[in-house]
Amino acid sequence: MLMLRRSMLFASAMAFALIATACGDGNGGSSETTGAGVVSGDDVVFGSGELPATVPANFPLPAGSSIGSTMVVTSTGFTEIVARVNAERSPTAEFFDRALEQAGFTVGSSSAQDRIWLIEFSYDGAKGTIEISEPTQGISQAVIRYNVP
Repeated sequence: MLMLRRSMLFASAMAFALIATACGDGNGGSSETTGAGVVSGDDVVFGSGELPATVPANFPLPAGSSIGSTMVVTSTGFTEIVARVNAERSPTAEFFDRALEQAGFTVGSSSAQDRIWLIEFSYDGAKGTIEISEPTQGISQAVIRYNVP
């Protein structure tokens, strides 16, 4: 019985810590909703549904893809985008390899690694990566990171 109480107390403390963390930025600041799908903190802006302004306008995305969550670290410009693509992993990687080059990006490497296809690219002095997985057959997830330090 004492062990059960301790476990419940620990679980309650962890839940409280998670809630408190979600309400702040970890540095004593807080976050706020600023409009349609955009939440901002002191140095991070979260969004969804569209490419952030930190990504070049000519960045290619496959037709029919949808942008889920986005994150921008405002002090560095580091940007992360999660996109869903209605295609398997290999055709999605082939699209990015071809379309990035056509849009003026330089593809440094592109290779399958276990369940992830990793593409490294650069554009105008900024580096980026795309990690493509296939969580569901026929649907890929592309995690795009731009302005990687």
